[in-house]
Amino acid sequence: MNSPFYNFISYIFISLNIILGLVVIFRNKKSKMNIVFFVVDCFIIITLLSNYLVDFTHSAASALMWTRITNFAALWVMFFLLYFALIFPKTLKKGYIKLIKYFLFVPVFLSFVTFSPLLISGMESKDWGFNPILGPFVSLHFAYLIIAFLLLFGVLILQYKSSRSLEKSQIKYIFLGFGLLIIFALIFSAIIPLVTNSGQTAKLAPIATSFFIAFTSYAIVKHRLMDIRLVVARSIAYSVLVLIVAGVYAGSVLALERIFFPGTSQLGLAQGALRTVLAVIIAFTFQPLRKAVTKATDSIFFKEQYDPEAFLKETNKILSTNIILTELLYKTLDHIIQEMRILEGTFVVVEDDKIHTIQSIGYKSAPDIKFEDVKKLSRIDIIVFDELEEGSHLKNILRKYEASVVIRLMEDHQFAGLLMLGEKKSGDMFAAKDIEILEITAPEITMAMQRAKQYEEIQKFNLTLRAEVMRKTKKLREANEHLQELDKAKDEFISMASHQLRTPLTAIKGYLSMLLEGDAGEIKIGQYDFINEAFQGANKMVNLINDLLNVSRMSTGKFFIDPMPLDMKKLIQEEMKQLTTAARQKGIFLKFEAPADMPKIEADENKIRQVIMNFIDNSVYYTEKGGVTVKCSASHKDFVFEVRDTGIGVPKEMQQKLFAKFYRADNARRLRPDGTGLGLYLAKRVIEDHKGELIFRSTPGKGSVFGFRLPIHSPIKVDPKKHELLNLH
Repeated sequence: MNSPFYNFISYIFISLNIILGLVVIFRNKKSKMNIVFFVVDCFIIITLLSNYLVDFTHSAASALMWTRITNFAALWVMFFLLYFALIFPKTLKKGYIKLIKYFLFVPVFLSFVTFSPLLISGMESKDWGFNPILGPFVSLHFAYLIIAFLLLFGVLILQYKSSRSLEKSQIKYIFLGFGLLIIFALIFSAIIPLVTNSGQTAKLAPIATSFFIAFTSYAIVKHRLMDIRLVVARSIAYSVLVLIVAGVYAGSVLALERIFFPGTSQLGLAQGALRTVLAVIIAFTFQPLRKAVTKATDSIFFKEQYDPEAFLKETNKILSTNIILTELLYKTLDHIIQEMRILEGTFVVVEDDKIHTIQSIGYKSAPDIKFEDVKKLSRIDIIVFDELEEGSHLKNILRKYEASVVIRLMEDHQFAGLLMLGEKKSGDMFAAKDIEILEITAPEITMAMQRAKQYEEIQKFNLTLRAEVMRKTKKLREANEHLQELDKAKDEFISMASHQLRTPLTAIKGYLSMLLEGDAGEIKIGQYDFINEAFQGANKMVNLINDLLNVSRMSTGKFFIDPMPLDMKKLIQEEMKQLTTAARQKGIFLKFEAPADMPKIEADENKIRQVIMNFIDNSVYYTEKGGVTVKCSASHKDFVFEVRDTGIGVPKEMQQKLFAKFYRADNARRLRPDGTGLGLYLAKRVIEDHKGELIFRSTPGKGSVFGFRLPIHSPIKVDPKKHELLNLH
């Protein structure tokens, strides 16, 4: 039976078992499950190899040795298969593990029996090969194999019942592979030889391993058995690549050398150059060829494959560039569905123990998701439909929402929502890589969701704030309109009262002035002081009324500048004359410095008089020692007026507010409690309306400088129809 076909089958199945074992062990060398599977595969390889060598040898002694090794390996295949069943897909209770330890003595005992005449006493030569001469312990050996198979069958049933859907699929195909391997091996290697007293059918043992290889490979590809699809795919890809490269190179060399160098047996320079060129061509075509082969193998092992790095990069881009919650959820979900080739998906965002937002894609009608179901699904990080027990409550919930995978979204140990994904378009299950990618992405999605919700809250707050501001603004507008009405009534009252008071006060002031000047006869010295006090009081009252009238006119839009040519030197001297007595009584000097020739300037006489009087009067009043110097000067463009004093000055922190309406510095208020705070405010308005510029400097405790700069020629055009002459005195 040592035929080419038999040799080919033996080589193929031995090679495939070697590849399968290496792939599994290199996938995870520390996994007990992978190690035990590798040991099982090694003993299967030993069984196949020794079974093949029995036919290959021409010596009865060698045939006996290889036959005993075959039986020895078969013992341990069954034992380690049973052990593998106890730990796959999860380890059963400790009692079962202890049981296997007690069972261990049987294959150990039979191993010694195997290498003695008790199992096979010798080999007899037949026309088809060597046939074993069975010993008395063959029945015991056979009974062990049957009992081990029944135990294996029972353990797999226990595992199947206690496993989830995906694990059940894996167990089903592993059981079929191992079961058919054992059944056919028993039939060919034990039952038929015992019945026919011929070991000829034992040579068919390699065929039995085809079931093991086929079903195990299918479980790897379709049901993520030990998750070694990547290793298998790459191993096949590089094996095919090596065969193609070697075949093309060798074939090209042979073909070209026969064409260009026929009959040449020795390697010459030209032949060496040809082989070098071919090697370079192969080197340059290696990478494109590798990509093509990898793509071809991936199409078998990884349908609808995507690049994880590119997937994560694009996901992060979407999460970092979208702040509107609905847009963020839609674009992220659409990206996941498109890349992973999923039929439908849903984001469920939870806040304050209720559903905040639901975003779905791919459903014919939006799923009606209940919060009670969401709470039940939130107890587990990742739920895979195919891994759940059939009939379980969670599986029924997933089936209701057409979900294959549910990812819990957590933020600082708080439940934030769910990502529910439907089936893949290809019908494949979610691979471990898919689950890993989703696990990596979930925290990033949650953080982006929280940012979007915070932004949404800010936007809602802004809307609320805007509405509140509008409401308050309306109230303020109404209050302001009311205040304006009151202010208008006040201005009208002040204007009326000022006009009513102004007439009698002007008369009083005039008569008192006549008395002081002796127009009514000579008055006594004692009488003069009383009359002068009355005159000064009347003068102050007139100035106050003028200030109030001007403020009223400013509010009603009737405050106008009426410029005319003025002799400023004469005007200043007239105003100073009224304050000479007050300065003398305080014991301070009041002097005037001006050039001999002064050009006339264009200004409103009454209003400029009021400003000049205000500045000089304040300086005299707030100066206790030293005195007050009044200066004026002129250029071809400007006129400058300054009042310098050695008085109390203005505190630095109050200087910016000094010209505000009704404002008075604290030190000034202490010295002159009856002030109104209108004088400097009016002065600022008068100078600005003249297109001039105020002058102010002050050092607390050392004095101040008040003044103004006016253009010689007023830029203000007078309209007689709109302006009325407003006399301030």
